[in-house]
Amino acid sequence: MQYSARLAKLALAGLAAAGLATPSLAQVAPAAWRSMSKSEAILGGAPSALSAITARQAGGSAIPALAANASLPAMRPAIQRVESREVSRSQPDVFNSVALLIDRSPLQARWSRVAEERVHGSAAAYAASLRGAGIIAQVEAVNSYVNSRIRFTDDRVQFGVADRWLSPAEALSRGRGDCEDFAIAKRAMLRAAGVAERDLYLVILKDLSRRADHAVLVVRANGRFLVLDNGTDRIVDSSDVTDYRPILTFTTGQSFTHGYRRETIPPVTYAANRFAMPITLTGAPLEPAVGAEELPAVVRETATLIGPIFSL
Repeated sequence: MQYSARLAKLALAGLAAAGLATPSLAQVAPAAWRSMSKSEAILGGAPSALSAITARQAGGSAIPALAANASLPAMRPAIQRVESREVSRSQPDVFNSVALLIDRSPLQARWSRVAEERVHGSAAAYAASLRGAGIIAQVEAVNSYVNSRIRFTDDRVQFGVADRWLSPAEALSRGRGDCEDFAIAKRAMLRAAGVAERDLYLVILKDLSRRADHAVLVVRANGRFLVLDNGTDRIVDSSDVTDYRPILTFTTGQSFTHGYRRETIPPVTYAANRFAMPITLTGAPLEPAVGAEELPAVVRETATLIGPIFSL
């Protein structure tokens, strides 16, 4: 998932366009972080908020940071927890964000290839056995089932490519997959168990603590957004996770990017070498600093993604 740095800029530009404050990217991530492989980022670095939450739930302490990335500056979580409230029925405001509907995304083709894929064999039978169970029981069972049957394997190791999305049947058959493969398989199993597709969201995100690209399944259930993560069998409310920054979210027939409410996020100074003057999108200033030479093209591409929200 080497695309995350580019997608983060897409999302940030879109947020400013909608008149929303954008989150700090810890000023611009250092080159060492940008070159880090996905597996190194996921397996090393500081523990995420999700790790800390699940450790507390288990009565233990947070996992100590590994030494591998000790020389890299920590990316302070920019997303602050907001008071719990009934979640939206129409949009995935996950991880304390505001979802913005977009026409298409750079990952649309990959999503389209797997969105309607189903599970087969024992996985399908297990999912069918969960029909009629409560939604929480279904979510817990499917999360544990998939986590126990797929071993995390970076796409570069398994396929020699930066990113490949597997169908749920292929991921379960191989027994190996990347983080989005876990999420896609869980989504397919919950569909087979009778959970409404409109309540299932594949979320592509950045784990700020681990400096890692990541993907999870989020399920709307009982007025909450519940996170199914390949890193734990415990189910966590997304509003309790403050260092996961959603970039793109997919559900049946819709795609979203994400913004943040002004009262929860301070303004951000963005980076661009080729601009000497601030960029202003619908009254929300992005003040250029240093780095990220590709920002102008990203801003224009985001304009085409979000459509009528703004124009340059």
